[in-house]
Amino acid sequence: MTAPPRTAGRPRNAEHSEVARQAALDLLREQGYASISMEAIAERTGIAKQTLYRRWKHKRALILDAFTEQANQLPTLPFTETAEQELLAFARATCRTLTGQCGTTNRALMAEALQSPEFLVEFRERHLIKRRRQLRDILERRQPGLDDPQLETLVDLMLGPIWYRLLVQNAPLDEPFADLLARNLLAALASSAQLT
Repeated sequence: MTAPPRTAGRPRNAEHSEVARQAALDLLREQGYASISMEAIAERTGIAKQTLYRRWKHKRALILDAFTEQANQLPTLPFTETAEQELLAFARATCRTLTGQCGTTNRALMAEALQSPEFLVEFRERHLIKRRRQLRDILERRQPGLDDPQLETLVDLMLGPIWYRLLVQNAPLDEPFADLLARNLLAALASSAQLT
């Protein structure tokens, strides 16, 4: 009887991965992104630093892994009768999510991404795209028939100003701002519909 082929390398320890991700999140809350290192995570968890580096190439990969698992649990939006109510709920939830530690971590990860084209792709595909898809789903459901360029531009009209305020910190991500974005997007959606 032929033995099954052996796979290269050691299998990943799922329990170690979860412990390391939780430690990264704890350190984010306690010390902030800049203070985290693979050495600190190894010390916190008792996992050998070499083991961490076999699973994640650098700290930003580990932090992104931990952060996206938590942050990508998008809030369930309430069922509403109107597009305005649904867009208001989305905008408020997004701005609320990006205040506090979540916003700080997003800024730090974006700063890392802008220094590394490879990490930028990973950050976009694993994290940023999910909220874009949530908003795009709302727009497609509320206004069928819009093409891809229209949909992507409409998504940018809401998320672009949010990210500008998040990164530049020139003004708060508060409810009045969220409501203004939602109503502006609603007007743009109506305008796009007239052009189709």
